[in-house]
Amino acid sequence: MKTRLIPLALACLLVAAPATAQVNYAVSGNTAYVAYSPNASGDVVIASTFNGYPVTSIGDNAFIGTGLTSVTIPNSVTSIGQYAFKRTGLTSVTIPNSVTSIGIGSFSGCTGLTSIIIPNSVTSIGHFPFESCSSLTSVIIGNSVASIGHGAFWFCPSLTNVIIGNSVTSIEAFAFLRCTSLTSVTIPNSVTSIGNSTYLLYLTNPAVFYGCTSLTNLSVDAANPALSSLDGVLFNKAQTALILYPPGRAGSYVIPHSVTSIGSNAFDACTSLTSVTIANSVTSIGASAFATCPGLTSMTLGNSVTNIGSSAFFRCPGLTSVTIPDSVTSIGSSAFDGCTGLTRVTIPNSVSRIGYEAFINCTKVTNFTFLGNAPVLIPYPTNSLAGRWFANVGAGAKAYYYCGTTGWGTNYGGLPTVMLCPPQIAPGSAGVKPGGFGFTLTFLTNQTIVVEVSTNLMNWQPIWTNAPSGASAEFVDPEWLQQPRRFYRARSD
Repeated sequence: MKTRLIPLALACLLVAAPATAQVNYAVSGNTAYVAYSPNASGDVVIASTFNGYPVTSIGDNAFIGTGLTSVTIPNSVTSIGQYAFKRTGLTSVTIPNSVTSIGIGSFSGCTGLTSIIIPNSVTSIGHFPFESCSSLTSVIIGNSVASIGHGAFWFCPSLTNVIIGNSVTSIEAFAFLRCTSLTSVTIPNSVTSIGNSTYLLYLTNPAVFYGCTSLTNLSVDAANPALSSLDGVLFNKAQTALILYPPGRAGSYVIPHSVTSIGSNAFDACTSLTSVTIANSVTSIGASAFATCPGLTSMTLGNSVTNIGSSAFFRCPGLTSVTIPDSVTSIGSSAFDGCTGLTRVTIPNSVSRIGYEAFINCTKVTNFTFLGNAPVLIPYPTNSLAGRWFANVGAGAKAYYYCGTTGWGTNYGGLPTVMLCPPQIAPGSAGVKPGGFGFTLTFLTNQTIVVEVSTNLMNWQPIWTNAPSGASAEFVDPEWLQQPRRFYRARSD
């Protein structure tokens, strides 16, 4: 009997073991930390120990730009370094209660993150920690965080819900810049500073919610010792300073009579604001107070305003007229830069200083009328932009001034000058004329003349407006007999 040999093929079953994302560690002193790990991807679990040393920190740039999608952080970690998870594919992260500090830009550009809870253990958040997290919708800031850093949630357009812990004392500039889905924010009683910056030490303005085009309400805890809110607008406690108007609110606004100052950037980029009435109590308008308000068409300045700050009405193209009251002594640099809707400007005799580029790019203004002595023109800090107070204004623009005032020459800040004289009634010309009561007006060259009437010397109404071609003109009032008495005065417009 023959034995048939049947060869047995050994089947080699290859089992694909899941690849473990690589995490690099390093030792410093008695502890370990997560070092730069460029090959990390997918789900990562950070070990609590390495070679017997506790892992206490995630180092700077540890996972920057990697394919990491989720991470488990052990309770041994107390700090997350600068840019540790910047531009990763993270969709979720749980920060353990052991973490006390989150570094600069630590989660910036993590476009997959949808929510974040900062635990009560965290006392310090660096600048820009969640900048450009475009899918982030919800943020809870724990009760030990002292400060929300500069640009903390900069460009988080999906953010709709923010809970600020009751230990936060300061919200720094641009913290919520362009969070366009944010509609309402409640500021706890612990916050005493808003808009300053430790990142840019020179910056002191409240541009915390700049570009938050849906934000219509700011409320402050009633127990807050430094801040308050009224009808959704942010003020200091005494409501003498208006700090911030919600940038998403539309329509008109009347500033309360308690307010004496409008803060820097207070209405900046309020794109749907159409008109503002400034109470007579207001003495100061801060830098960029109404900058980039394209819908602003009407502005009433109270008669106590003494200073119009730098860039106060920067790029307000809808503003067609503005009356500068006699109380104003100073117009700041770039105050009306880009106000392309203005056609003429009258500067009262109270103004003694005009900052550089104050009226630059007012492309339709051809008439600058000065009622007093020539204001001092403040030069640009360097010579590179000298002589640009009235650059790019209307074609043929001139500076008009009145005889008897001083400081004028043939040119003022680059504008040719024209002398005007107040209209006068020629002696002996007043009396009954054919067609009514009238008189002869003189000194009329280069100006539009308005004759006003009154029955009580208090309320005046214009009844005649003319731009005579010569130096004199005849005025006749055909309705003078219809009034028991009538007073007249003439002015230039």
